Amino acid sequence: MTEPTQKRSDKDHRRQITPDQLNNAIDETINNLMWRLNEDKGWGAWLSRHEISGFLTEEYDEVKAAVHNGSFAEIKCELMDVAVGCIFATACINAETMDW
Repeated sequence: MTEPTQKRSDKDHRRQITPDQLNNAIDETINNLMWRLNEDKGWGAWLSRHEISGFLTEEYDEVKAAVHNGSFAEIKCELMDVAVGCIFATACINAETMDW
């Protein structure tokens, strides 16, 4: 009886990101969030789950379009919008300022 061979996954061959690259992305997201809150959107809270759902749906559609366009800069921008929305919505939930 032979031992079954383990099939290798594609992820076994992917380039890995470094902790520095991950920390840089986190810092960039935080800086973008702070800019959006200070300059763009303000510190007001979302009022309902419908607003956050609408925002995330719109941003998701924009991410899909950017992926199909193939522009890394556009993809990064749209992913940043999703991340900022998630962070801000989570802060609103934590502060109990969102009517769910």
